[in-house]
Amino acid sequence: MSISRRSFVKWAASLSTLAVSGPAGATLVPLFRDAHGGPSGPGEIPAFHPELLPSQKEVWASLEWMAKLGPKYTGNPAHTEFVNWLATQLQSSGLHVERDHYSFPRWDAKRWEITVAGQPAGAAKIPVTSYFPYSGQTPGAGVSGELVYAGANPDFKLDALQGKIVVIDFAIKPRDFATMYKPWGIYPAEAKFPAEIRPARGAVNDLAQFQKAGALAVILVWTDVSDANAADQYTPFYLPLQNIPGLYVGRDAGARLKALCGTGAKATVVLEVQTTPDTPTDTLIATLPGTSSDEVIVVNTHTDGPNATEENGGVAIVALAKYFSRIPIAERTRTLVFPLTTGHFAIPWVPSIRGFVEKHPETIKKAVAALTIEHLGCMEWLDNASLQYRPTGEIEWSVAVSETKGVADILVDALQGSGDRRTGVVNPVHGGWIGEGSALAHAGIPTIGYIPQPNYLLAGPANGCIEKLNSDLLYSQIQVFAKVIHTMDQTSAAELKGGTNS
Repeated sequence: MSISRRSFVKWAASLSTLAVSGPAGATLVPLFRDAHGGPSGPGEIPAFHPELLPSQKEVWASLEWMAKLGPKYTGNPAHTEFVNWLATQLQSSGLHVERDHYSFPRWDAKRWEITVAGQPAGAAKIPVTSYFPYSGQTPGAGVSGELVYAGANPDFKLDALQGKIVVIDFAIKPRDFATMYKPWGIYPAEAKFPAEIRPARGAVNDLAQFQKAGALAVILVWTDVSDANAADQYTPFYLPLQNIPGLYVGRDAGARLKALCGTGAKATVVLEVQTTPDTPTDTLIATLPGTSSDEVIVVNTHTDGPNATEENGGVAIVALAKYFSRIPIAERTRTLVFPLTTGHFAIPWVPSIRGFVEKHPETIKKAVAALTIEHLGCMEWLDNASLQYRPTGEIEWSVAVSETKGVADILVDALQGSGDRRTGVVNPVHGGWIGEGSALAHAGIPTIGYIPQPNYLLAGPANGCIEKLNSDLLYSQIQVFAKVIHTMDQTSAAELKGGTNS
C-alpha cells in the first residue's frame, strides 16, 4: 500500500466535501465547538457524535445478512461474497480500498458419518458432532476396520493400530486467565474477572501420529462438554493437512464406541472432501485520510470464520468507517487504515494479519496505535452441572489485551457508562496474546486486541449462532470503539506508548 504525498493530499482534499455529508445526504455543520460556538482548539479531544453512526437497525441487518451466508471458511463462496460486500461498503463511503491476493488449497468437508456393523438390529449409525478440519478424506464408501481404543490425551497408545479405526478421548483445556493476564482495569470495577475459562475447543492437535501408526481413521470423543456444545465445532482451525480422516462424537456415542472396542466390532468412517487447489482469497486494506499521512491508526479484523460471531468484526469496521467518513477531514488528524485480513482459518498457507505486517512495512512504521476488533455481541452460553447447554442471561466476558498502558487506559475510560459490562482490559504477562492483534503488538505498535471467547466461537451451524448474539451489546461495543479511535487520534504518540504493567 503506497500512496505518494501529492496523491494523498489531492485525494484527501477531494474527500473533505464527502466527509461533511451525513445520513440521507444531510449537510453537517462543523462538529466540535468550543464554549463560544467556534471550532474546538488544538489538543481538545473531539466529542463522540452517535448520530453519525449507522443506525443499530442497519448494523444488525448487515449481521443477519452475513449469518445467512453460512460458514465463511477461508476462500469459500460465502467468504468471497462477504469480502466483496465489505469492499463495496468501504468504497461507497469514500475509502481507498486495495487488495492483497493469496491462494491456497481449500479443503471442504461434504459428507461425514460413522456406521458400526454387526449390531443386533443390523448396521447402526453413530451420531457425529463435527469433523476435524483438514484432517483427511475417505472414498464415498468410507474406510472400514476394527474399533480400537487408544486412550486419552496426552497418553495415547500408538501400538497395534495398523488397519484399525481408532477411538480416543480428550478433555477440553482450560485457559488460565489468572496466570496469563494482569488487569489494567475491569469494567465495571466491581465485576470479578474470571480466573479461567473452559472454551469448547478440540484439545488434540496432532492426528498425524495415528496416520504414522497405520490407523485408517480417528474418532475423537468429547468427554466433558454436552453434545449441544460440541455440535458443529470447527476445531482446531490452524493445522496443515493431517492425512487421516477425523470425526468427533459426543460423550454417549463415545461410551458406546468404547464399549465395542476390543470385541472385534468393526466401524466404517466416511469423510468425503472436496479439495480446490489454488483457491484465491483476498485481504482488504481500506484507507481513510486524516490531515496527516505521517501517522496512522490501524483498526483491523479478519473476515473468515464459521458463524456470525467469528468473524463479525468486518461489520463493525464498516460502521466505524462510515462514521469517521462523515466527520470533516479537518477534525481527523491521523489517517485510519483498516486491514480486513483473510487466512485466519487457513494459517498454514495464508498469513492473515502477519501478511499485512510483512507486505506493508511503511504503514507499520507510521502506526502509532492499533485496535483489533473480534467476536462482538456475544451472550454467555455454558454447560450447567447436568451438561445442559443453556444461556446464562449474562454477557460473555470480553478480554481486551494490551501490553501498553497508554492505549489500555483509553479503552478503560471509553467503557465507562457503556453496555459492555463484563470486560477485562488486561496485560498479557504470560503468553496471553491471542487473535489478530498479536502480530501488530509484536511489530511494536501499541495495540488493543479485543477478543471475547464464547463456547460457540468455532461452531458452524446453518444459522450462524445468530440467536446467541445481542444487538444492543454489539452496537454499544461499536460506540466504545469509536470513542477509543477518537481519543487515539488526539493523544500523542508518546502517551499512546505509555508504560507496561508492573
